Amino acid sequence: MFRRRKRGVPGLNTTSTADISFMLLIFFLVTTNMDVDKGLIRQLPPDRKNDNQESFVSKGTTLDLTITSHSKLLIDGKPSSFEGLDKKIEVFVNRVGKRHLIKVDVDPQASYDSYFQLQNQLVSAYNQLRNQTAQRLFGCSYTSLSADRKEQVKDACPQRIAEQYHAGGSPAQSLNGKGTQQ
Repeated sequence: MFRRRKRGVPGLNTTSTADISFMLLIFFLVTTNMDVDKGLIRQLPPDRKNDNQESFVSKGTTLDLTITSHSKLLIDGKPSSFEGLDKKIEVFVNRVGKRHLIKVDVDPQASYDSYFQLQNQLVSAYNQLRNQTAQRLFGCSYTSLSADRKEQVKDACPQRIAEQYHAGGSPAQSLNGKGTQQ
């Protein structure tokens, strides 16, 4: 008398599932930041293959910053800490003036953290020095200057940093007795 009707399983509505998936994909593509700007912002000087002149720098105008293989900072061969390094750099550059040179020598076994701490201190010191120079010359901060006035401040307070490069190994292996690369 009463017969049961067999009911089939209804199919999925793939159109609405595909629409939702597509909208989620668009949402995540729009909201996700894809920038991979990591690293140090440095403008390297142009390559001068024919300009291999040796320059002589007085010991009194050079500040020697060394990071050892144990990530310890040495300033002119004396142990120091990263705290307050920017102030020491400022005092040195103010004392010596435009002809200063900051020599950075990092052991290849040193940690990246110590290298980046050193770079941050250098950037902080030069930003402070340029801000002081802008205040003295133009009466306002460095960031609020026009492009040509920023160039004048950069000329008055040049960033003179020389990094020592160690080609695969310890500093003693990559340098000859004169302190230049082989």
